[in-house]
Amino acid sequence: MDTDILSRFKRSPFALPLAALASLALIFISETSYQQSTVTLDRLGTMGQARQNIQGLLRKMVDAETGQRGYLLTQRPAYLKPYSEALNGIRESLEWLEKYYADDPTHAQSLQQMRKLVDGKMSELKETMRVFDEGKPEVAKTLLMTDIGKEQMESIRVLSEELLEWESVKVRAGRKDIYDTLLLSRIGVAAMTAMSLLALFMYLRQTNALDAFRTEQQRLLQAEADRLESEVRRRTAQLTELAQHLQTAREDERSRLARDLH
Repeated sequence: MDTDILSRFKRSPFALPLAALASLALIFISETSYQQSTVTLDRLGTMGQARQNIQGLLRKMVDAETGQRGYLLTQRPAYLKPYSEALNGIRESLEWLEKYYADDPTHAQSLQQMRKLVDGKMSELKETMRVFDEGKPEVAKTLLMTDIGKEQMESIRVLSEELLEWESVKVRAGRKDIYDTLLLSRIGVAAMTAMSLLALFMYLRQTNALDAFRTEQQRLLQAEADRLESEVRRRTAQLTELAQHLQTAREDERSRLARDLH
């Protein structure tokens, strides 16, 4: 059966073009889905980096504040190391986020506000330590006990949560895009497969009809050939019989004439 199907495909002038067209369609669907999925996955990866930088910025602000207070309470320079490291990390996170939100005016504005709050908080931390180092612990304590720094940290926290929520929305949208792309690819492949099977079925049915027609034509031709051959044999037998009859008649006539002459 498989050999019969292959032989029919080989005989058809449309088999190879149709097979090539179906293969190209499947390749196109697969490649398009792959490209869209990889682009979305890259975007999701970048969104993950954005979330890390937002969370890292808030965490480093807390580390900077903790290091500053530890230094003021203990007067140990060891607390200045996490403070300095936090400053470098805060600067790197802000620079990364500014590039990330450069094409997003709404959230770029939120990030500008974030930078102002961060700069204000860091200035407050720096000023408090400067006053403390100048031998004015009471002034430093007064600055430390004000609610300005607390309000700034709360504002930074609120903005961070807003940016994180926005990134979460984009992540959900990106995952939905991937699922939709995979679903469309699945539907496309299934549809092309179904169309290919339908085309194969219709082709085989048409081929069977053509083969049946050809078989019937051959049968009719063979029947006609057999009839003609039988007719030829019958006529040949008649002609042979007639020739023998004529030959017998001529011989009888010669014998009669011979007797009459004697």
